[in-house]
Amino acid sequence: MRRRKTAALSRLSATLTAVLALGVGVEARAQDSTSSDPSSAEPQAEAPGDKLGFGVMLDVGAPDGVGVSAVVRPVRWLRINAGFTTNTLSLGVRGGISLVPLTAFITPSINLDLGHYFDANYNELVDRFGGIPLQTRVPINDVGFNYGGASLGLEIGKPERFAFSLRVGLSRGSLVIDEAQQLLQDVTGDPDITATPLTFRFTTPAVKLGFLLYFF
Repeated sequence: MRRRKTAALSRLSATLTAVLALGVGVEARAQDSTSSDPSSAEPQAEAPGDKLGFGVMLDVGAPDGVGVSAVVRPVRWLRINAGFTTNTLSLGVRGGISLVPLTAFITPSINLDLGHYFDANYNELVDRFGGIPLQTRVPINDVGFNYGGASLGLEIGKPERFAFSLRVGLSRGSLVIDEAQQLLQDVTGDPDITATPLTFRFTTPAVKLGFLLYFF
């Protein structure tokens, strides 16, 4: 009788041991499966500047003048801006894009801009780029001033919050005088001279200092 009890206890102990071993093995396999499943891993925090951003940019330089622009960052490496400028002679509009390859405290940028200044008296501006003062009493009114440029920049700041920038490049511009005939007649003193619209084109270094602040 005692032998039967001992044998039964031995079989019960062996059964419990097997069940426990099976449970431990199943739990270990479940943990391995969970750790190897990428969907079960904790989501990684977004890198600075990866999320959509909206902000404002203030800058001053040449030939842009003083500008204020709204800035949208749809992806980390791309910024789109549009806003208003002034060059003390007229008000203008400007738009551009910036490519920012790095997400770091100090990063380079590649920038393209296009702008337009509305009609104003541009006698002083023509003197500035032409090099010879225009000896005339005829105002150069109703003149549009267009420009576009490309620059390389260096930005310092937190990519997702703010940045100070310095940009250096080249800009091309054009100023068209529709009423050139009256201007040339006054300059030359010849009332019989005729002329088509007069265009001034120039290439100049472009320099700009700016500050960008993101609201979100």
